Amino acid sequence: MTYILIRHHMFNTYLMGPGGSEYVTLETAIAFTERGFPVYIDSVTLNTPSKLRELADHYGLKRPELRLIGIGDPAGNPLLTINTSGDILSGYSDVLYLHYPSFLNYDIYYPGLNGIFNLVGKTYSLLNSVIFPFMMKKIKIYIANSSFTASFFKKYYNIDPYVITPPVNIDDIVSEPLLIRNEREYIVLSVSRISPEKHVENVLYVARKFSREKNKPRFIIAGSLSKYNRDYYDELREKASKKGIDDIVEFKVNISRTELVDLYRKAMVYMHPTPREHFGISIVEAMAAGTPVVIPIDSGSWVDIALGNRNIAAPYRNIDEAFIQVKTLLENERLWTHLSKRSINRARELDRHVFHNKLYYALEPLILKRWGGTANLRK
Repeated sequence: MTYILIRHHMFNTYLMGPGGSEYVTLETAIAFTERGFPVYIDSVTLNTPSKLRELADHYGLKRPELRLIGIGDPAGNPLLTINTSGDILSGYSDVLYLHYPSFLNYDIYYPGLNGIFNLVGKTYSLLNSVIFPFMMKKIKIYIANSSFTASFFKKYYNIDPYVITPPVNIDDIVSEPLLIRNEREYIVLSVSRISPEKHVENVLYVARKFSREKNKPRFIIAGSLSKYNRDYYDELREKASKKGIDDIVEFKVNISRTELVDLYRKAMVYMHPTPREHFGISIVEAMAAGTPVVIPIDSGSWVDIALGNRNIAAPYRNIDEAFIQVKTLLENERLWTHLSKRSINRARELDRHVFHNKLYYALEPLILKRWGGTANLRK
């Protein structure tokens, strides 16, 4: 039987809840089922049909898109094996999708982790640094999720990956009526997994600066929360209370996709809190709703989403700059309108259907080489 095998065994899913790597796994499968290939996902977390449905619902996908995806490794001879966790935990593969430089000391990429996350991070980095060079011998194609991520592999291993940014589902966002500025609420929205490596506390630092302003926006932090991050979540809430900003900061955890899309549409500004973010799916989702975004300049978000262009997004280097950028967008209607229009156009260039096509055509030569004939069963 000719089939595509997609492997995903990323460890942080256990501790932190669903994230971008799982979503990439699902969309990679869909990219090939759309062209008629049997596809199987071998994953310790996406291991039942119900788990696939939950993930699809989380990202707003339609369940019929899952019907041709198999679960587990049928133990045959796959035409192609794709590792979408981007590390050594999924074993050898023909294609490796790189999310971040897992072989580096985790503190370089995700600084400030403590406790169990510190221990796990050190162990994870060590395993990858030792084993990754041996995996390289069998990998035929490398794909990075951003130019930012690709630069690390070029620097340390002289690997020059394809850059194919992650899929972003904007179908259910752009299908809703666009809200103009005076139809929106005075909200600064941040969407992120509630987890230490995402540095959600940066939102609180910006909110604290607004507490001295006459016109205070409401800050909403929305995102998934796992039981392992409950202590971090409690610390954030306690910090908001101690800083006297709990009246303007609201947490919305594990909300429905429908509620999330509503927040994107009615927010005035979106602020992303994560330094060195490799991409940032939620940034593109906000842009698709016409919500201007404020993002870290030292990130794949600035390089690959905003293209380093201040006509697409407002960058910041530190908390003071983030505060200034958010404040400017709240007060400057002309700038807000300009970024809103440009954001929508840029988001359309990064949607999930673009990802499907780019991924398929990057891998088509390898498929043809191994199989021959057409690489599209539906042609």
